[in-house]
Amino acid sequence: MKDDIQRSFLTNAIVIISAILCVYLLSLLFLFNVSIVRPSQATNERVAKEVEAEFAQYKEGMARLVADEQIKAFLRGEGKSREANQLLYDFRNAQTFQSDFVLLDNEEAIVSTSLYEGQKEQLSQSPVLREQMQKADEHQFTGEYVNKRALNAGQGGAYVFAAAIEEGEGERTGYLLFLLEHTLQSASEQIVFVTDSFYNAVFYSHTIGIGALGKLTIPTDGFLVQYDGNPFYVTKTEVAGQPIQVITLTSVKTYQLLLLYGILAMVVSSFVMLAVVWLVTPKILKKTLEPFDALVARISSKNNHLHFQQTDHVFAEVQTIYEEYTNKVHEIQALVDKNEEILEKKRLSEIKHLEAKFNPHFLYNVLEMIKYETLANPESAAEMIVKTAKLMRYNAHFGDTTVLLEEDIAYLQDYFALQKMRYGKRLDYTIAIEPELGRARVPKLLLQPLIENAIKHNIDSTRCLKVDVSACWGNGVLTFVVEDNGLGMTPGEVAKIKAIMAGEMKETAHTGLKNTHQMIQLLYGESYGIEIASAPEKGEGTTVRMHIPYEG
Repeated sequence: MKDDIQRSFLTNAIVIISAILCVYLLSLLFLFNVSIVRPSQATNERVAKEVEAEFAQYKEGMARLVADEQIKAFLRGEGKSREANQLLYDFRNAQTFQSDFVLLDNEEAIVSTSLYEGQKEQLSQSPVLREQMQKADEHQFTGEYVNKRALNAGQGGAYVFAAAIEEGEGERTGYLLFLLEHTLQSASEQIVFVTDSFYNAVFYSHTIGIGALGKLTIPTDGFLVQYDGNPFYVTKTEVAGQPIQVITLTSVKTYQLLLLYGILAMVVSSFVMLAVVWLVTPKILKKTLEPFDALVARISSKNNHLHFQQTDHVFAEVQTIYEEYTNKVHEIQALVDKNEEILEKKRLSEIKHLEAKFNPHFLYNVLEMIKYETLANPESAAEMIVKTAKLMRYNAHFGDTTVLLEEDIAYLQDYFALQKMRYGKRLDYTIAIEPELGRARVPKLLLQPLIENAIKHNIDSTRCLKVDVSACWGNGVLTFVVEDNGLGMTPGEVAKIKAIMAGEMKETAHTGLKNTHQMIQLLYGESYGIEIASAPEKGEGTTVRMHIPYEG
């Protein structure tokens, strides 16, 4: 019981620890979702909407500007530069994303720009500028990422919108370009990038991870990445209608440390808890179950006082249990003794009843033989009567249930002599039992029913019936063997006889075998009795073995 309770304590402790660990991991997962995933997704959605809205404003605004008559007149040399510049500066300053504009005439010369004079000269020499004007000629309006170094307009990258200005159908009067630059706003633990499909950084909140050519060097495949020894959670969002994407990297270093130290603390606490349970539980159980230990010891030793006197305290419940136990034991013992007495009387009565069955049955068979011999051979009949009287005297003189084997063998010799006088040469027999076995005690009339059964069922079907009686002793068991050379029995007949002996079938035949078998089992138990074997197809007749315990 102690071991079971201790195992129960440990099992429950492990279950509780596992439940706490699961709750802790689930809380970390919830915290990760609340503090990392959701803010990253919210930042991405916010930046994507800002970019989408700002790009739409630039597209619409540039469409108005390239169609404005003041700008067209200025490019033809008819208007004033101040009015055209005012329109361009007002539009630029009204946008959230910072930008610089460049206005070129039909000769691809810069006529107005918000760039510094030095940047203006460098930009005019850039081949990328001409490439943008060519794309504007082909598509009327374009937008793409351009490295500012390629434009000779400084460091970093920019998103360039280019639009062609037309006077009439197919007549170009100039070009308008806006170079967008914007610094994104994000939380301290977040880094936000807006890149094109080739991971060129257009806008960003921090220059970490951006190479010299303006490309994002931080790997963004998967939802967790490592950069410069720091872990980041990655969130990507495509900007609707634009070939660009928003990438947010959220640092999870603090969360990683929280997870690591939390699990380490849980493991250490679990080992400490299990150690405490393992060490303290036996002491608690020993103190709590001490009265029950005393009760068990008291019951086991059948001592009414000693073990309880050695106990510091005895619970009233334990005392009541023991008193009830003692009373019940006495009642049960009295019932057992009474039942044993009843069973012994019943067993002796059954044995006497079986013994009483042998004498009338045997006497009836002998009288039948004398009847026939009186008519055929009076002298032989007289000798039969003498031997019969001797046998009856043996049966009446020995009133005990068991006799010495040598006395029962002497009885068999007379019984065989009677049968030999009746059947003559048709019957032959041998008794091969060692003299030292003669002092063994056996039930009276033990072998006679077996021999009588062999003669009765085989003498009329055999020219010369041979009955051999032998005995052997080993491992405390005395075994008698009665063999005959008769016709034998089929397996079905053997099974039938066994059923009769076991009481499973009622039959008037083979009562001698049944009575002998039952008497042996009543005297010695069910492990002893009679066994029958027969193999008529081999001409071996029937062999009956009888097993009883050896009693010297």
